[in-house]
Amino acid sequence: MPELGLPPALVIERVVLLGYMTSGKSTVGQALARRLEWEFLDFDVEIERRAGATVKEVIAAHGEAAFREMEAALTDEVAERPGLVLAPGGGWITRPEQLDRLGARTLSVWLRVSVDETVRRLNADRIDRPFRGHPDPRAMIGQMLAEREPLYRLADVSVPAEGRSPEGVAFEIETIVRTRREVLLPFTPGEDVVPDAAVEELVQD
Repeated sequence: MPELGLPPALVIERVVLLGYMTSGKSTVGQALARRLEWEFLDFDVEIERRAGATVKEVIAAHGEAAFREMEAALTDEVAERPGLVLAPGGGWITRPEQLDRLGARTLSVWLRVSVDETVRRLNADRIDRPFRGHPDPRAMIGQMLAEREPLYRLADVSVPAEGRSPEGVAFEIETIVRTRREVLLPFTPGEDVVPDAAVEELVQD
């Protein structure tokens, strides 16, 4: 069940997914965009396209502050565009004022995943993530998650994203978006009701 902290009902024009790396922002975001027939924008992918380098290479060459400025500039670009599902990097929320930049018609959703599950996904992931090969990744990730959790809790909605399919998580978010767009009443969704095929692949990305 999600934790809801929604303001008085407004028509939702955008969804921004928050969460640590491997929480499922990319896979859930793509599934949600398909369901809503919206555009999906992965911030890391777009920044890499523009920079002609990976995020890791951008940070190594220019520093993390420069990368955060790229994220902020991209946030400003899309702040007024309707029909978007946004998946910024896990550290995007360290500048919480960016939530305000996206405006009241943006639904922010925190995808909650435990430290142990984050470590498991990191070890199984083929992407060259930070902390891969760290002598104690669980301690490092646990510390960073503890520091960021108060920021993730600024989200309008908190949805568990562990042990569930991307389609199942996307269905839950879609239900909130569609209900508030069409009925414009506060809503607490129940259990997932999705086709059996939707549970074939757990959230990995």
